[in-house]
Amino acid sequence: MNDHLAYIAESLRLANLHPSEVAGTFNVAMGRGPSARKANVDPGALLEQIAESHEDRIKPLISGFVSGVEHALLEPRHSKASEWSFVESAGALMPIYQPPTFAMGVEAVHGHPAWVQPVSDEVVCAYVIRISPGLRVLTTDQFERWGATADRVFAGARSMLFHRTRELQSRQFEDYLHVRRLHAGDGHDAARAMVYADAFYAQVGSGLRFSLPTPDHLLVIHESGEGNLDQLRAATDDVFETSDAPMTRSIFAFERSRPVVVEERHG
Repeated sequence: MNDHLAYIAESLRLANLHPSEVAGTFNVAMGRGPSARKANVDPGALLEQIAESHEDRIKPLISGFVSGVEHALLEPRHSKASEWSFVESAGALMPIYQPPTFAMGVEAVHGHPAWVQPVSDEVVCAYVIRISPGLRVLTTDQFERWGATADRVFAGARSMLFHRTRELQSRQFEDYLHVRRLHAGDGHDAARAMVYADAFYAQVGSGLRFSLPTPDHLLVIHESGEGNLDQLRAATDDVFETSDAPMTRSIFAFERSRPVVVEERHG
């Protein structure tokens, strides 16, 4: 457990947060001085999940939790976004893909978990409201107050992401000749799998496969011949193993334009 606490602390520091351990919890600060945002974060639920998980999943579980803490602290101290209605929020609502423990990290700061929808066993879709400056994570209690359906929230956020995606161009990923990366660097790259099949419909055939090794990576091959798949697997493993925020090694395809796992990969 002490090793896991030390790794959580290091992960918080890598996210530009400032943790100090207090009796198995962390006092975490973002920024310095009077404007710093602070929270006492209890990783107890995370540690319980880690104890029941395969070793290969420990780093993604921790990175999801840390990302939840980070995103929750990105909301300015005097923000009123928690009181906004769905109509007030819709024009600034964006999706992000994260490990499932993201919801725990948000709860550790806000007292309510992030409202999420499952993408796979290792990926969930969460939602953020972009405000200036910063953002607010959509929590379960705020979603319930909205009275909007899950489909309406999904459609609204998806529409915003589509408009920020359709002008992008994928590029060859590093030295992997057949692997392309769709990248804007805005925190929503993995979530672009939500809109890829519509934004780039002319490129999407039955052989297209993709991976989401981190929240900031969407790696694609357009044909699933074994050589191409080997490159996608290798590129996915390279990113997953070297990232501070890994998410999943699985390979995905599209089913009715939505991501589905076609190859689970662990270890």
